[in-house]
Amino acid sequence: MAVVSQTCDASQGSRPNIQVAPIVELQGRDQQEASTGKRPRFVPLPQLGESFFADLDVITTVVKTALVGYLRRAGVVSDDEVRKFAFAVSRKFGRFAYPDEVVRALAPVRDVLQTKARKLNTPVGKLLTAVHSFRVSCEDWEKTPYELTLIVITGPGVVPSEVDDIGAPPVGLAEPDPRTPLKPQVNAYVDYLTEGSRTPTETFFGWEYLITAWALQCEEAARGLADPAVIETVMSDLASVDDFPLARVLDSESLDLDYLSESRKASD
Repeated sequence: MAVVSQTCDASQGSRPNIQVAPIVELQGRDQQEASTGKRPRFVPLPQLGESFFADLDVITTVVKTALVGYLRRAGVVSDDEVRKFAFAVSRKFGRFAYPDEVVRALAPVRDVLQTKARKLNTPVGKLLTAVHSFRVSCEDWEKTPYELTLIVITGPGVVPSEVDDIGAPPVGLAEPDPRTPLKPQVNAYVDYLTEGSRTPTETFFGWEYLITAWALQCEEAARGLADPAVIETVMSDLASVDDFPLARVLDSESLDLDYLSESRKASD
């Protein structure tokens, strides 16, 4: 079994209990999907071997003294392994439950990224290596219509952070046009960003227009909902991890595209 409690809980004498999860061995496609994060119930334990995982769907609480007779072996050792383990556990239990209508509206982005994100030999796959994270903000999740903002946060130095470093839009690079099919426009922006070298200004507007086109695709999907009035707008926002403030992190939700919930209801 694997201990999944925080170290402080495990070490403090005033807390007699601890949470553990069974260790399972996976093979084939199950192992591949768990290793790449597509199955959040399974958390890798690299020090035990690439096929061993903690099963977070079967966590139980036991008295600490029950573990005294067991041989201890570290499943994670390095800072990076510990950080990834902690992130995987928090991701499993800390995901925001997006409303069903929002999930469906975000389908254009979700579908593209789920199929291309790990295919580094494709233009989209190459481009996504520059993305730190995706987030969604809403003025008020408790009432409709929702006014959404799709936030794409790039890695350090990918796009200029200072307004003074951004020049005029490049000649020949047009803004997205919602009156014409959006998919070819998305593909054109991806090609623009991945073919050859670009100046900081060209890179900024390439990303800006790409994210805008994604947001327009989401608006288009929202209009196809059974109740299209549930979502009023889907705006876009480009940011860099260099200057994305904590206040905005707290005011937005992570868009975990691999694990985007299909329902707000708890699964059995």
